[in-house]
Amino acid sequence: MSIAAEQRYYLKQKALFYFYEKGFSNTEIAKMLGISRVTLNRLMMEAKEEGMVRIEIVDTKNLKNLLKLEDSIREQYKLKDVKLVDVNSSDPDTITSRLAAEGAKYLDRHLHSGMKVGIGWGNTLASMVSQLTPNNMISDLEVYTLLGGACSEANFQPNLLAQSLLNLYGGHAYIINAPFVCHSYLLCSEIKKEPSIENILKSTRSLDIAIVGIGREPNREHLDKSYYHYPPDIIEEIIEAGAVGDICGNFFDENGDICKTSVADRVVSIDINDLKSCNNVIAIAGGPAKSRSIRSALNGGFIDILITDIGTAEKLLP
Repeated sequence: MSIAAEQRYYLKQKALFYFYEKGFSNTEIAKMLGISRVTLNRLMMEAKEEGMVRIEIVDTKNLKNLLKLEDSIREQYKLKDVKLVDVNSSDPDTITSRLAAEGAKYLDRHLHSGMKVGIGWGNTLASMVSQLTPNNMISDLEVYTLLGGACSEANFQPNLLAQSLLNLYGGHAYIINAPFVCHSYLLCSEIKKEPSIENILKSTRSLDIAIVGIGREPNREHLDKSYYHYPPDIIEEIIEAGAVGDICGNFFDENGDICKTSVADRVVSIDINDLKSCNNVIAIAGGPAKSRSIRSALNGGFIDILITDIGTAEKLLP
């Protein structure tokens, strides 16, 4: 539709008046002006480009720099979203608590009935689940564990985290009832072929949301005292393989490539490359010890949405 210049200017001004001054929707304005929404959108864009609209964002809480940093990381790693938390502390427990709280808020906003949700393990995820808001309007969730159980510590039993999640909503849990690490590749392979576990592992490739933590860069002291409880020779092997972090017990190097070790084929867990087929993989991790592991996980393309602290985020950019 050809519109004369004088009429075009009139339509733009009228559209701007009713949109910004009167609060009309685009549909209402297009109907009033007798034009399509496509034409209206084009006119509104022209008005902006011609300086007919001047938008001032009033930032009373001084969030602009934080939002710019979020956007820089989002663009750098081609993420869907980034949420940064201003922790103002280097204490690991404080960082974990703040990140977990933000993760809970994020999940509260995005969770709805009928979703397929996968959950890993760790202190941050356990804290996040404990801070979620119960909502009986959310039902029919399918909650999947992403790996077997590690030890007696509750924070590293995915089945307990899955059940805690369901206690807040309604739905069903699909649990990998198996140890985290098997003593042989053959046993691990057979366990993964067990029909219920095989079905869970297949289902996790089409999750609506997968919630994972990111393990810190391993060192001898850390692995020896951690929930992995690997013997010294395995610890040495993992380090020698160039591991800088892990997701659900899958160690990766600085490029995000899976480390080839003798323990890699004995872990009852999702293949983290399968995370790439999930709709939204949310990673909640931060702190000085995790900047390199987070960057490497981002390099591997395992993550869609990152929730971390500002101090860690600043180390993720070139």
